[in-house]
Amino acid sequence: MMKNPIIVVGGVTALPRDYRGFAEILRELSGSEVHVVPLTPLDWVVGRLRGFGQLVFEIANTVDQALLESESNKAVLVGHSAGGVACRVYLGGDPPYGGRRYSGHRRVSHLITLGSPHMVRESKSLSPVEQVNDLFPGALHKEAGLVYRSVAGKAVDGAGSGKARKRYERMVEDGRVEGDGVAPVEAAILPGSEPVVLDGVYHNRHIGHWYGADRETVKRWWPEELSIEDILVEEHRA
Repeated sequence: MMKNPIIVVGGVTALPRDYRGFAEILRELSGSEVHVVPLTPLDWVVGRLRGFGQLVFEIANTVDQALLESESNKAVLVGHSAGGVACRVYLGGDPPYGGRRYSGHRRVSHLITLGSPHMVRESKSLSPVEQVNDLFPGALHKEAGLVYRSVAGKAVDGAGSGKARKRYERMVEDGRVEGDGVAPVEAAILPGSEPVVLDGVYHNRHIGHWYGADRETVKRWWPEELSIEDILVEEHRA
């Protein structure tokens, strides 16, 4: 059975090298090649000023290269934080984004997002997310067979942390809710997706034990059908 390559799309404050250990865990669990899109914090800053088209182009370029090398026709997207929202732009749909129409959904089997701020209230700083929601709402390509999984951490209650509450209230009206320290649970669940809520998991490694901290944590949210154990069983049955 051909293994789909995995593409990791990082968040605003992360460098590609920050995901090396995470990528190795995914490689071990899946038996697939793992590629990290070469986005830096500077790219996100420039994107904020000039539009995020270049970031989406980098995702598309990485997917194309990975598929070429693997001889597969589908990839698995894993988007961390804002990277998950950028993945939704790459999946695209009928409306154009930034003057260009994307149709990455034809080349993707799964979209897995980790602490991504999908659902936000009206906010100038998060207006790009609102735009994505207007153009590409919810699990847009689910009926076509694309698997959506939203992973949210439940580690910090905004009722007991003023810092977390302030962060949460960029996305929800009342920040006295559970979340991963940056994104509240309700904001990280894309409507129509399969929700996975993990106790004790933080947004990133700078805050605490994050989504990609170790093999055991990743196994809590990684789809069974993409694990090497499940793939080997299916090959044996065939």
